[in-house]
Amino acid sequence: MEDKFLMESLNSLLKDDLFKILAKFDIKLAKSTVKGKIIEKIIELYQNDTEVFLEIFSKDTITLLSQYNKDSNQVSEKDFYEYEEFLIPLQSFGFISKNIIKEKDNNHYIISTWFLEVINKISNTEDNKKVIDFNQELEMLILGMIRFYGVIDEEKLLELLIPTFKDITLNKIHSFIDNRWILNVFVTKIQDSGSNLVYFVADSVSEPVDILHETIKYENLDYKILTNDEYKNYWNYFFIEKTQEVADLIALLMAHKLQGAQIGFEITTIIDKIKNNVPVNEIIDDFKTRVIFDNSDAEQIFTNIISRIANTIPLWCLKGHSFIEVFGEAQAPRTVTKIGRNDACPCGSGKKYKKCCGK
Repeated sequence: MEDKFLMESLNSLLKDDLFKILAKFDIKLAKSTVKGKIIEKIIELYQNDTEVFLEIFSKDTITLLSQYNKDSNQVSEKDFYEYEEFLIPLQSFGFISKNIIKEKDNNHYIISTWFLEVINKISNTEDNKKVIDFNQELEMLILGMIRFYGVIDEEKLLELLIPTFKDITLNKIHSFIDNRWILNVFVTKIQDSGSNLVYFVADSVSEPVDILHETIKYENLDYKILTNDEYKNYWNYFFIEKTQEVADLIALLMAHKLQGAQIGFEITTIIDKIKNNVPVNEIIDDFKTRVIFDNSDAEQIFTNIISRIANTIPLWCLKGHSFIEVFGEAQAPRTVTKIGRNDACPCGSGKKYKKCCGK
């Protein structure tokens, strides 16, 4: 391999990052191994197992790379930030690096020419095109399912995938999640000490153990099942359920001069907080740090809409069902009263909150 840039790029990575690359190839080296030897091993692995890149990188990343070649391997800063979700994964493998020069306006990113040649070669065969499509479908379903349920055990995920992927196994699921860059970043794992089952956790779940304990309380409740296309909607982090309640919230936000991306951000934030069991008054307080209500009526309307959304959207703690679907009626909004540091501690110890649970 004649690619001085790639060697320099790998050398710029931290040693821990280099060990993470080795892990993608199921290779372990002693922690005491010198950096140069680690880089030599990585380059050897890159040369001998090029098709692993089809599993690591998404179809969108591979498609984007087809626009570049060894004679045109520079990416402008503007293009990098426009496509950063597809190009950032390449940085963690040393395949792309920023080239800073004196003329600030000419700063750009450089892609390894060796890597471009390999990707263009392996992605253009008919068999590998099928592999790319297969991996993309598997990625979208796995991430969509995990994001829809928030927390899901490995056996249930396997059960949901088998109708589409007949040869899928638990080992293949774990390997794919560990190797696929986007899944490795947005999915974490926890193990239930009682059942020893591994649970996959979505990136937006803030307290996975709490959500897991909630789902276990409803062990007799079946998971809500969607179609594959419905699951794949949730692959997109910013996907929003189209309900009347959400439409009312959009109208309220527009009335307060919010637009486009900001509306999407606020709705996604609100829904994530609801699914994370955040009390309504805390959601409102957080929202008010960014948006000023026109009047008290607007704040009350907002509170009512949030309460309606909390009753009608799929909830992680209810395995994808809404509160109304499970219990048949709406629940009152859950609120939490703030405790002053000099108030009596609610645990009943008789001490002030600041001297007890509020330490």
